[in-house]
Amino acid sequence: MITTLGIAAAFILIFWIARRVQTNKQLPPGPRGLPILGNILQLTSTPQLWLLFDKMKAQYGPIMSLTLAGQNIVVLNTKAAALELMERRSANYSDRPASIVADIIGRATCLPFTKYGKQWQRMRRAGHAVLNARASAQYLPTQVDEAIVVTRSLLNDRSSPLSAKVHRSAASMIPVIYGKRLLQEAALAKESKQPTDEVDAHYPDIITDPLESLIHTVHPFTIAMCPGAHLVEFFPFLNYLPAAISQWKRDAIRDSERTSLVYTSYYQATVGANQMQPNLCVSLAENEMAADLTEVEKAWVTGTISAASLETTSTTMSFFLYAMTLYPDVQRRAQDELDRVVGKSRNPNFDDMEHLPYLRAIVKEVLRWQPVTPLAIPHAALEDDWYEGYLIPKGTTVLANVWSMNHDEDEYGPDVDQFKPERYLQQSEDGTGLVMRPEYENDEGHSTYGFGRRGCVGRHVANHGLFINMSTILWALRIEPQEAAPVKKESHGDSQDILNPVPPYGCLFTPRFPEVEGILQHYEDNKV
Repeated sequence: MITTLGIAAAFILIFWIARRVQTNKQLPPGPRGLPILGNILQLTSTPQLWLLFDKMKAQYGPIMSLTLAGQNIVVLNTKAAALELMERRSANYSDRPASIVADIIGRATCLPFTKYGKQWQRMRRAGHAVLNARASAQYLPTQVDEAIVVTRSLLNDRSSPLSAKVHRSAASMIPVIYGKRLLQEAALAKESKQPTDEVDAHYPDIITDPLESLIHTVHPFTIAMCPGAHLVEFFPFLNYLPAAISQWKRDAIRDSERTSLVYTSYYQATVGANQMQPNLCVSLAENEMAADLTEVEKAWVTGTISAASLETTSTTMSFFLYAMTLYPDVQRRAQDELDRVVGKSRNPNFDDMEHLPYLRAIVKEVLRWQPVTPLAIPHAALEDDWYEGYLIPKGTTVLANVWSMNHDEDEYGPDVDQFKPERYLQQSEDGTGLVMRPEYENDEGHSTYGFGRRGCVGRHVANHGLFINMSTILWALRIEPQEAAPVKKESHGDSQDILNPVPPYGCLFTPRFPEVEGILQHYEDNKV
Protein backbone atom coordinates (compact mmCIF):
# COMPACT_ATOMS: atom_id res chain seq x y z
CA MET A 1 0.00 0.00 0.00
CA ILE A 2 2.81 2.38 0.99
CA THR A 3 4.68 1.54 -2.22
CA THR A 4 1.60 2.26 -4.33
CA LEU A 5 1.00 5.61 -2.60
CA GLY A 6 4.67 6.48 -2.96
CA ILE A 7 4.65 5.75 -6.68
CA ALA A 8 1.46 7.77 -7.16
CA ALA A 9 2.94 10.69 -5.24
CA ALA A 10 6.11 10.51 -7.28
CA PHE A 11 4.14 10.58 -10.56
CA ILE A 12 2.12 13.58 -9.35
CA LEU A 13 5.30 15.40 -8.33
CA ILE A 14 6.98 14.64 -11.65
CA PHE A 15 3.90 15.78 -13.57
CA TRP A 16 3.73 19.03 -11.54
CA ILE A 17 7.43 19.75 -12.09
CA ALA A 18 7.19 19.00 -15.83
CA ARG A 19 4.16 21.27 -16.19
CA ARG A 20 5.90 24.00 -14.20
CA VAL A 21 9.01 23.76 -16.38
CA GLN A 22 6.89 23.90 -19.55
CA THR A 23 4.98 26.96 -18.25
CA ASN A 24 8.22 28.70 -17.30
CA LYS A 25 9.53 28.20 -20.84
CA GLN A 26 6.49 30.01 -22.18
CA LEU A 27 6.75 32.98 -19.81
CA PRO A 28 8.42 36.24 -20.84
CA PRO A 29 12.20 36.32 -20.27
CA GLY A 30 13.57 37.39 -16.91
CA PRO A 31 16.35 36.92 -14.36
CA ARG A 32 16.94 33.44 -12.99
CA GLY A 33 15.90 32.93 -9.40
CA LEU A 34 16.64 30.50 -6.61
CA PRO A 35 14.84 27.17 -6.30
CA ILE A 36 11.48 27.55 -4.54
CA LEU A 37 12.16 31.20 -3.53
CA GLY A 38 12.55 32.47 -7.09
CA ASN A 39 13.50 36.17 -7.20
CA ILE A 40 12.15 37.03 -3.77
CA LEU A 41 15.55 37.90 -2.25
CA GLN A 42 16.44 40.05 -5.23
CA LEU A 43 13.26 42.08 -4.95
CA THR A 44 13.07 42.42 -1.17
CA SER A 45 16.64 43.77 -1.05
CA THR A 46 15.92 46.52 -3.61
CA PRO A 47 14.26 49.69 -2.22
CA GLN A 48 13.10 51.07 -5.58
CA LEU A 49 11.94 48.26 -7.81
CA TRP A 50 11.08 50.53 -10.75
CA LEU A 51 14.75 51.48 -11.17
CA LEU A 52 15.78 47.82 -11.02
CA PHE A 53 13.18 46.88 -13.64
CA ASP A 54 14.23 49.82 -15.82
CA LYS A 55 17.81 48.51 -15.86
CA MET A 56 16.58 45.01 -16.64
CA LYS A 57 14.62 46.37 -19.61
CA ALA A 58 17.83 46.65 -21.64
CA GLN A 59 18.48 42.93 -21.15
CA TYR A 60 15.01 41.39 -21.19
CA GLY A 61 12.98 43.79 -23.32
CA PRO A 62 9.59 45.51 -22.94
CA ILE A 63 7.98 42.59 -21.10
CA MET A 64 9.73 40.43 -18.51
CA SER A 65 8.82 37.96 -15.79
CA LEU A 66 9.93 36.98 -12.31
CA THR A 67 8.71 34.55 -9.68
CA LEU A 68 8.23 35.12 -5.97
CA ALA A 69 8.01 31.82 -4.12
CA GLY A 70 6.07 30.28 -7.00
CA GLN A 71 3.95 33.36 -7.79
CA ASN A 72 4.34 34.74 -11.31
CA ILE A 73 4.98 38.44 -11.87
CA VAL A 74 5.05 40.06 -15.30
CA VAL A 75 6.52 43.56 -15.64
CA LEU A 76 5.50 45.85 -18.50
CA ASN A 77 8.26 48.34 -19.28
CA THR A 78 6.74 50.08 -22.31
CA LYS A 79 3.58 52.07 -22.87
CA ALA A 80 2.73 49.98 -25.94
CA ALA A 81 2.60 46.80 -23.86
CA ALA A 82 0.55 48.49 -21.12
CA LEU A 83 -1.94 49.93 -23.61
CA GLU A 84 -2.41 46.57 -25.31
CA LEU A 85 -3.00 44.60 -22.10
CA MET A 86 -4.50 47.09 -19.65
CA GLU A 87 -6.50 49.20 -22.12
CA ARG A 88 -7.49 46.99 -25.06
CA ARG A 89 -7.74 43.83 -22.94
CA SER A 90 -8.88 45.58 -19.79
CA ALA A 91 -11.59 43.01 -19.10
CA ASN A 92 -8.84 40.49 -18.33
CA TYR A 93 -6.43 42.81 -16.51
CA SER A 94 -8.61 44.94 -14.21
CA ASP A 95 -8.35 42.67 -11.17
CA ARG A 96 -5.97 43.10 -8.23
CA PRO A 97 -3.67 40.36 -6.94
CA ALA A 98 -4.54 38.44 -3.81
CA SER A 99 -3.25 40.14 -0.67
CA ILE A 100 -3.86 38.82 2.82
CA VAL A 101 -2.61 42.01 4.48
CA ALA A 102 -4.68 44.34 2.26
CA ASP A 103 -7.78 42.22 2.94
CA ILE A 104 -7.34 42.67 6.69
CA ILE A 105 -6.81 46.43 6.37
CA GLY A 106 -10.08 46.74 4.46
CA ARG A 107 -9.54 46.76 0.74
CA ALA A 108 -12.99 45.27 0.11
CA THR A 109 -14.29 48.85 0.21
CA CYS A 110 -11.07 50.65 -0.77
CA LEU A 111 -11.67 51.76 -4.37
CA PRO A 112 -8.09 51.71 -5.76
CA PHE A 113 -7.35 48.28 -4.26
CA THR A 114 -10.71 46.48 -4.35
CA LYS A 115 -10.85 43.24 -6.31
CA TYR A 116 -12.56 43.57 -9.69
CA GLY A 117 -16.26 42.79 -9.51
CA LYS A 118 -19.73 44.28 -9.09
CA GLN A 119 -18.89 46.09 -5.86
CA TRP A 120 -15.87 47.76 -7.43
CA GLN A 121 -17.95 48.67 -10.51
CA ARG A 122 -20.61 50.35 -8.34
CA MET A 123 -18.02 52.37 -6.41
CA ARG A 124 -16.09 53.31 -9.54
CA ARG A 125 -19.27 54.40 -11.34
CA ALA A 126 -20.25 56.59 -8.38
CA GLY A 127 -16.76 58.11 -8.17
CA HIS A 128 -16.75 58.89 -11.87
CA ALA A 129 -20.17 60.56 -11.65
CA VAL A 130 -18.85 63.23 -9.27
CA LEU A 131 -15.29 63.51 -10.62
CA ASN A 132 -15.63 63.45 -14.40
CA ALA A 133 -14.47 66.38 -16.52
CA ARG A 134 -17.82 68.20 -16.34
CA ALA A 135 -18.51 67.52 -12.66
CA SER A 136 -15.02 68.63 -11.62
CA ALA A 137 -15.80 72.20 -12.78
CA GLN A 138 -17.92 72.80 -9.66
CA TYR A 139 -14.81 72.54 -7.48
CA LEU A 140 -12.78 75.18 -9.38
CA PRO A 141 -13.66 78.18 -7.14
CA THR A 142 -12.58 76.27 -4.04
CA GLN A 143 -9.31 75.28 -5.72
CA VAL A 144 -8.54 78.94 -6.54
CA ASP A 145 -9.19 79.87 -2.89
CA GLU A 146 -6.90 77.14 -1.62
CA ALA A 147 -4.11 78.07 -4.05
CA ILE A 148 -4.02 81.49 -2.38
CA VAL A 149 -3.80 79.85 1.05
CA VAL A 150 -0.93 77.63 -0.10
CA THR A 151 1.00 80.52 -1.62
CA ARG A 152 0.62 82.75 1.44
CA SER A 153 1.78 79.89 3.66
CA LEU A 154 4.95 79.38 1.62
CA LEU A 155 5.67 83.11 1.78
CA ASN A 156 4.79 83.93 5.38
CA ASP A 157 5.46 80.77 7.39
CA ARG A 158 9.07 81.23 8.48
CA SER A 159 9.08 78.72 11.32
CA SER A 160 8.12 75.45 9.60
CA PRO A 161 10.60 73.42 7.53
CA LEU A 162 9.99 73.33 3.78
CA SER A 163 8.91 69.69 3.83
CA ALA A 164 6.17 70.51 6.34
CA LYS A 165 4.93 73.52 4.35
CA VAL A 166 4.81 71.56 1.10
CA HIS A 167 3.17 68.68 2.89
CA ARG A 168 0.51 71.06 4.21
CA SER A 169 -0.06 72.37 0.70
CA ALA A 170 -1.84 69.08 0.05
CA ALA A 171 -4.52 70.25 2.48
CA SER A 172 -5.85 72.38 -0.38
CA MET A 173 -7.64 69.23 -1.54
CA ILE A 174 -9.53 68.74 1.74
CA PRO A 175 -12.11 71.54 1.16
CA VAL A 176 -12.77 70.12 -2.32
CA ILE A 177 -13.68 66.75 -0.82
CA TYR A 178 -14.91 67.55 2.70
CA GLY A 179 -15.60 71.27 2.60
CA LYS A 180 -13.96 74.05 4.59
CA ARG A 181 -15.69 73.18 7.85
CA LEU A 182 -13.43 70.18 8.48
CA LEU A 183 -10.30 72.34 8.44
CA GLN A 184 -12.01 74.98 10.57
CA GLU A 185 -12.99 72.40 13.20
CA ALA A 186 -9.46 70.99 13.11
CA ALA A 187 -7.99 74.43 13.79
CA LEU A 188 -10.34 74.95 16.75
CA ALA A 189 -9.61 71.51 18.15
CA LYS A 190 -5.87 72.09 17.81
CA GLU A 191 -6.13 75.43 19.62
CA SER A 192 -8.13 73.95 22.49
CA LYS A 193 -5.97 70.79 22.50
CA GLN A 194 -9.12 68.86 23.28
CA PRO A 195 -10.32 66.01 21.01
CA THR A 196 -14.04 66.09 20.26
CA ASP A 197 -16.47 63.53 21.64
CA GLU A 198 -16.74 61.91 18.21
CA VAL A 199 -13.09 60.89 18.21
CA ASP A 200 -11.78 57.69 19.69
CA ALA A 201 -9.41 58.50 22.55
CA HIS A 202 -6.73 56.35 20.92
CA TYR A 203 -6.66 58.60 17.84
CA PRO A 204 -7.03 62.24 18.95
CA ASP A 205 -5.31 63.55 15.82
CA ILE A 206 -8.16 62.41 13.57
CA ILE A 207 -9.88 65.74 14.13
CA THR A 208 -6.91 67.92 15.07
CA ASP A 209 -4.84 66.88 12.03
CA PRO A 210 -7.05 65.59 9.18
CA LEU A 211 -4.23 65.91 6.63
CA GLU A 212 -1.95 63.53 8.51
CA SER A 213 -4.84 61.22 9.34
CA LEU A 214 -5.90 60.88 5.71
CA ILE A 215 -2.41 60.46 4.27
CA HIS A 216 -1.65 57.90 6.97
CA THR A 217 -4.36 55.67 5.49
CA VAL A 218 -2.54 55.42 2.13
CA HIS A 219 0.74 53.83 3.12
CA PRO A 220 -0.51 50.58 4.70
CA PHE A 221 -2.18 49.75 1.37
CA THR A 222 0.73 50.81 -0.87
CA ILE A 223 3.12 48.80 1.28
CA ALA A 224 0.80 45.79 1.30
CA MET A 225 0.58 45.84 -2.52
CA CYS A 226 4.35 46.16 -3.01
CA PRO A 227 5.81 42.81 -4.16
CA GLY A 228 7.85 41.20 -1.40
CA ALA A 229 6.66 43.51 1.39
CA HIS A 230 5.09 40.81 3.59
CA LEU A 231 6.22 37.18 3.88
CA VAL A 232 2.66 36.05 4.63
CA GLU A 233 1.80 36.67 0.96
CA PHE A 234 4.26 33.92 -0.05
CA PHE A 235 3.79 31.67 2.96
CA PRO A 236 0.03 31.88 3.69
CA PHE A 237 0.26 29.48 6.62
CA LEU A 238 1.61 32.45 8.61
CA ASN A 239 -1.92 33.88 8.51
CA TYR A 240 -3.03 31.16 10.93
CA LEU A 241 -0.76 32.53 13.65
CA PRO A 242 -2.65 34.60 16.25
CA ALA A 243 -2.24 38.37 16.27
CA ALA A 244 -0.59 38.17 19.68
CA ILE A 245 2.57 36.78 18.09
CA SER A 246 2.22 38.37 14.64
CA GLN A 247 3.27 42.01 14.52
CA TRP A 248 2.17 42.40 10.88
CA LYS A 249 -1.34 41.22 11.77
CA ARG A 250 -1.62 43.55 14.77
CA ASP A 251 -0.51 46.45 12.56
CA ALA A 252 -3.03 45.53 9.86
CA ILE A 253 -5.92 45.31 12.36
CA ARG A 254 -4.92 48.67 13.88
CA ASP A 255 -4.71 50.27 10.42
CA SER A 256 -8.13 48.87 9.54
CA GLU A 257 -9.77 50.33 12.64
CA ARG A 258 -8.12 53.71 12.21
CA THR A 259 -8.88 53.98 8.49
CA SER A 260 -12.53 53.10 8.97
CA LEU A 261 -12.85 55.66 11.78
CA VAL A 262 -11.21 58.40 9.70
CA TYR A 263 -13.32 57.84 6.59
CA THR A 264 -16.70 57.39 8.29
CA SER A 265 -16.32 60.25 10.79
CA TYR A 266 -15.23 62.74 8.10
CA TYR A 267 -17.95 61.69 5.68
CA GLN A 268 -20.74 61.84 8.26
CA ALA A 269 -19.59 65.20 9.61
CA THR A 270 -19.45 66.67 6.10
CA VAL A 271 -22.80 65.38 4.86
CA GLY A 272 -24.48 66.48 8.08
CA ALA A 273 -23.15 70.04 7.85
CA ASN A 274 -24.80 72.90 6.01
CA GLN A 275 -22.02 74.10 3.68
CA MET A 276 -22.36 76.74 0.99
CA GLN A 277 -19.63 75.56 -1.39
CA PRO A 278 -19.93 72.19 -3.18
CA ASN A 279 -17.76 69.31 -2.09
CA LEU A 280 -17.27 65.70 -3.09
CA CYS A 281 -19.03 64.14 -0.09
CA VAL A 282 -22.27 66.07 -0.60
CA SER A 283 -22.14 65.45 -4.36
CA LEU A 284 -21.78 61.72 -3.76
CA ALA A 285 -24.52 61.66 -1.14
CA GLU A 286 -26.96 63.33 -3.54
CA ASN A 287 -25.93 61.69 -6.82
CA GLU A 288 -28.32 59.09 -8.27
CA MET A 289 -25.39 57.00 -9.54
CA ALA A 290 -24.39 56.39 -5.92
CA ALA A 291 -27.87 55.44 -4.72
CA ASP A 292 -27.02 51.74 -4.52
CA LEU A 293 -23.94 52.32 -2.33
CA THR A 294 -24.15 51.90 1.43
CA GLU A 295 -23.12 54.77 3.70
CA VAL A 296 -19.94 52.87 4.55
CA GLU A 297 -19.09 52.43 0.88
CA LYS A 298 -19.70 56.13 0.21
CA ALA A 299 -17.46 57.03 3.13
CA TRP A 300 -14.69 54.79 1.81
CA VAL A 301 -15.05 56.08 -1.76
CA THR A 302 -14.59 59.68 -0.61
CA GLY A 303 -11.93 58.67 1.89
CA THR A 304 -9.76 56.76 -0.56
CA ILE A 305 -10.12 59.45 -3.23
CA SER A 306 -9.17 62.05 -0.64
CA ALA A 307 -6.16 60.13 0.66
CA ALA A 308 -4.91 59.39 -2.85
CA SER A 309 -5.32 63.01 -3.98
CA LEU A 310 -3.54 64.33 -0.89
CA GLU A 311 -0.58 62.02 -1.47
CA THR A 312 -0.51 62.93 -5.18
CA THR A 313 -0.68 66.67 -4.48
CA SER A 314 1.95 66.62 -1.74
CA THR A 315 4.46 64.55 -3.71
CA THR A 316 3.92 66.34 -7.03
CA MET A 317 4.16 69.81 -5.47
CA SER A 318 7.39 68.75 -3.74
CA PHE A 319 8.92 67.67 -7.04
CA PHE A 320 7.63 70.87 -8.70
CA LEU A 321 9.50 73.08 -6.22
CA TYR A 322 12.53 70.80 -6.50
CA ALA A 323 12.47 71.24 -10.28
CA MET A 324 12.20 75.02 -9.98
CA THR A 325 15.42 75.10 -7.91
CA LEU A 326 17.24 72.90 -10.42
CA TYR A 327 15.93 74.61 -13.57
CA PRO A 328 15.70 78.40 -13.01
CA ASP A 329 15.31 78.99 -16.76
CA VAL A 330 12.04 77.05 -16.70
CA GLN A 331 10.84 79.18 -13.79
CA ARG A 332 11.68 82.39 -15.64
CA ARG A 333 9.90 81.30 -18.82
CA ALA A 334 6.78 80.38 -16.84
CA GLN A 335 6.80 83.73 -15.03
CA ASP A 336 7.26 85.61 -18.29
CA GLU A 337 4.16 83.84 -19.62
CA LEU A 338 2.21 84.69 -16.46
CA ASP A 339 3.22 88.35 -16.64
CA ARG A 340 2.12 88.50 -20.28
CA VAL A 341 -1.26 86.79 -19.74
CA VAL A 342 -2.21 87.59 -16.14
CA GLY A 343 -0.23 90.71 -15.36
CA LYS A 344 0.59 91.91 -11.86
CA SER A 345 -2.71 93.37 -10.73
CA ARG A 346 -4.57 90.09 -10.03
CA ASN A 347 -3.90 86.40 -9.28
CA PRO A 348 -4.28 83.66 -11.94
CA ASN A 349 -7.59 81.84 -12.39
CA PHE A 350 -8.94 79.06 -14.58
CA ASP A 351 -10.03 81.47 -17.32
CA ASP A 352 -6.30 81.93 -17.97
CA MET A 353 -5.66 78.21 -18.41
CA GLU A 354 -5.97 77.95 -22.20
CA HIS A 355 -3.68 80.97 -22.58
CA LEU A 356 -0.93 79.46 -20.40
CA PRO A 357 0.42 76.52 -22.43
CA TYR A 358 3.82 76.64 -20.75
CA LEU A 359 2.22 76.29 -17.29
CA ARG A 360 0.08 73.40 -18.51
CA ALA A 361 3.21 71.78 -19.92
CA ILE A 362 4.94 72.16 -16.54
CA VAL A 363 2.12 70.19 -14.89
CA LYS A 364 2.52 67.39 -17.44
CA GLU A 365 6.30 67.41 -17.14
CA VAL A 366 6.35 67.17 -13.34
CA LEU A 367 4.03 64.17 -13.49
CA ARG A 368 6.19 62.58 -16.22
CA TRP A 369 9.59 63.42 -14.75
CA GLN A 370 8.85 62.20 -11.22
CA PRO A 371 5.63 60.11 -11.16
CA VAL A 372 3.97 59.70 -7.76
CA THR A 373 3.66 55.93 -8.28
CA PRO A 374 6.58 54.96 -10.53
CA LEU A 375 5.45 51.38 -10.13
CA ALA A 376 1.69 51.29 -10.64
CA ILE A 377 -0.65 49.48 -8.27
CA PRO A 378 -0.45 45.82 -9.39
CA HIS A 379 -3.04 44.36 -11.76
CA ALA A 380 -3.85 40.66 -12.06
CA ALA A 381 -4.79 38.43 -14.99
CA LEU A 382 -8.24 36.85 -14.65
CA GLU A 383 -7.54 34.23 -17.35
CA ASP A 384 -4.60 32.79 -19.28
CA ASP A 385 -3.47 35.15 -22.02
CA TRP A 386 -0.78 35.42 -24.69
CA TYR A 387 1.21 38.50 -25.67
CA GLU A 388 4.03 38.69 -28.20
CA GLY A 389 4.28 34.89 -28.11
CA TYR A 390 4.57 34.75 -24.30
CA LEU A 391 2.16 33.15 -21.84
CA ILE A 392 0.67 35.22 -19.02
CA PRO A 393 -1.00 32.60 -16.79
CA LYS A 394 -4.23 33.17 -14.91
CA GLY A 395 -3.56 34.84 -11.55
CA THR A 396 -0.30 36.45 -12.67
CA THR A 397 0.52 39.78 -11.04
CA VAL A 398 1.05 42.35 -13.81
CA LEU A 399 3.08 45.48 -12.99
CA ALA A 400 3.19 48.58 -15.16
CA ASN A 401 6.62 50.16 -14.73
CA VAL A 402 5.46 53.76 -15.08
CA TRP A 403 8.96 55.06 -14.47
CA SER A 404 10.33 53.24 -17.50
CA MET A 405 7.40 54.39 -19.65
CA ASN A 406 7.78 58.02 -18.59
CA HIS A 407 11.53 57.85 -19.30
CA ASP A 408 11.27 56.12 -22.66
CA GLU A 409 13.77 57.75 -25.02
CA ASP A 410 11.86 56.51 -28.05
CA GLU A 411 8.87 58.66 -27.05
CA TYR A 412 10.43 61.60 -25.21
CA GLY A 413 13.92 61.84 -26.70
CA PRO A 414 17.41 61.32 -25.25
CA ASP A 415 16.93 64.06 -22.62
CA VAL A 416 14.26 62.14 -20.67
CA ASP A 417 16.00 62.67 -17.33
CA GLN A 418 15.88 66.44 -17.74
CA PHE A 419 12.94 68.61 -16.73
CA LYS A 420 11.85 70.08 -20.05
CA PRO A 421 8.25 71.33 -20.50
CA GLU A 422 9.09 72.29 -24.10
CA ARG A 423 8.76 68.65 -25.10
CA TYR A 424 4.97 69.15 -25.05
CA LEU A 425 5.00 72.40 -27.02
CA GLN A 426 5.56 73.73 -30.53
CA GLN A 427 5.72 77.12 -32.23
CA SER A 428 2.37 78.68 -33.09
CA GLU A 429 1.45 78.99 -36.76
CA ASP A 430 2.02 82.75 -36.71
CA GLY A 431 5.39 82.24 -35.00
CA THR A 432 4.56 84.52 -32.08
CA GLY A 433 4.95 81.97 -29.30
CA LEU A 434 4.52 78.41 -28.05
CA VAL A 435 1.33 76.36 -28.12
CA MET A 436 0.50 72.88 -26.93
CA ARG A 437 1.29 70.19 -29.47
CA PRO A 438 -1.99 68.79 -30.87
CA GLU A 439 -1.32 65.23 -29.67
CA TYR A 440 -1.09 66.49 -26.08
CA GLU A 441 -4.19 68.70 -26.03
CA ASN A 442 -6.39 65.82 -24.89
CA ASP A 443 -3.68 63.38 -23.84
CA GLU A 444 -1.96 63.43 -20.46
CA GLY A 445 1.45 63.01 -22.09
CA HIS A 446 2.57 60.54 -19.41
CA SER A 447 1.51 57.25 -17.85
CA THR A 448 1.31 58.43 -14.24
CA TYR A 449 -2.48 58.18 -13.94
CA GLY A 450 -2.57 54.50 -14.88
CA PHE A 451 -4.41 52.53 -17.54
CA GLY A 452 -7.78 51.14 -18.49
CA ARG A 453 -10.60 50.69 -16.03
CA ARG A 454 -8.17 51.19 -13.16
CA GLY A 455 -7.00 54.62 -14.34
CA CYS A 456 -7.13 57.46 -11.80
CA VAL A 457 -10.78 58.50 -11.36
CA GLY A 458 -9.82 61.90 -9.93
CA ARG A 459 -7.29 62.99 -12.55
CA HIS A 460 -9.37 66.00 -13.70
CA VAL A 461 -9.57 67.45 -10.19
CA ALA A 462 -5.90 66.64 -9.63
CA ASN A 463 -4.80 68.37 -12.84
CA HIS A 464 -6.85 71.46 -11.99
CA GLY A 465 -5.45 71.61 -8.48
CA LEU A 466 -1.85 71.24 -9.64
CA PHE A 467 -2.28 73.85 -12.37
CA ILE A 468 -3.77 76.56 -10.14
CA ASN A 469 -1.33 75.88 -7.27
CA MET A 470 1.73 76.03 -9.55
CA SER A 471 0.43 79.04 -11.46
CA THR A 472 -0.33 81.02 -8.31
CA ILE A 473 3.00 80.19 -6.68
CA LEU A 474 5.01 81.13 -9.79
CA TRP A 475 2.97 84.31 -10.31
CA ALA A 476 3.55 85.46 -6.75
CA LEU A 477 6.89 84.06 -5.65
CA ARG A 478 10.49 83.80 -6.70
CA ILE A 479 11.77 80.31 -5.85
CA GLU A 480 15.48 80.03 -5.13
CA PRO A 481 17.62 77.15 -3.84
CA GLN A 482 18.71 77.31 -0.23
CA GLU A 483 22.26 76.62 -1.37
CA ALA A 484 23.99 78.95 -3.79
CA ALA A 485 24.06 76.45 -6.66
CA PRO A 486 22.20 73.16 -6.45
CA VAL A 487 23.72 70.18 -8.17
CA LYS A 488 21.68 69.49 -11.30
CA LYS A 489 21.66 65.76 -10.77
CA GLU A 490 18.69 63.52 -10.34
CA SER A 491 18.47 62.29 -6.77
CA HIS A 492 16.37 59.54 -5.24
CA GLY A 493 15.25 59.08 -1.66
CA ASP A 494 14.58 55.81 0.13
CA SER A 495 11.29 54.02 -0.49
CA GLN A 496 9.55 51.11 1.19
CA ASP A 497 6.57 50.84 -1.15
CA ILE A 498 5.42 51.85 -4.66
CA LEU A 499 5.46 55.61 -3.90
CA ASN A 500 8.20 57.88 -5.24
CA PRO A 501 10.28 59.32 -2.35
CA VAL A 502 11.18 63.01 -2.55
CA PRO A 503 14.92 63.68 -2.15
CA PRO A 504 16.03 66.20 0.48
CA TYR A 505 16.28 69.76 -0.85
CA GLY A 506 15.68 73.31 0.29
CA CYS A 507 14.40 76.52 -1.26
CA LEU A 508 13.58 80.11 -0.33
CA PHE A 509 10.53 82.19 -1.30
CA THR A 510 10.39 85.93 -1.88
CA PRO A 511 7.67 88.13 -3.46
CA ARG A 512 8.22 88.76 -7.17
CA PHE A 513 6.86 92.30 -6.96
CA PRO A 514 5.80 94.64 -4.12
CA GLU A 515 2.03 94.29 -4.63
CA VAL A 516 1.96 90.50 -4.17
CA GLU A 517 1.10 90.36 -0.48
CA GLY A 518 -1.59 93.01 -0.80
CA ILE A 519 -3.29 91.26 -3.73
CA LEU A 520 -3.28 87.90 -1.94
CA GLN A 521 -4.65 89.48 1.24
CA HIS A 522 -7.32 91.39 -0.68
CA TYR A 523 -8.46 88.20 -2.41
CA GLU A 524 -8.79 86.33 0.88
CA ASP A 525 -10.64 89.20 2.51
CA ASN A 526 -13.17 89.46 -0.33
CA LYS A 527 -13.77 85.87 -1.38
CA VAL A 528 -17.25 84.47 -0.98
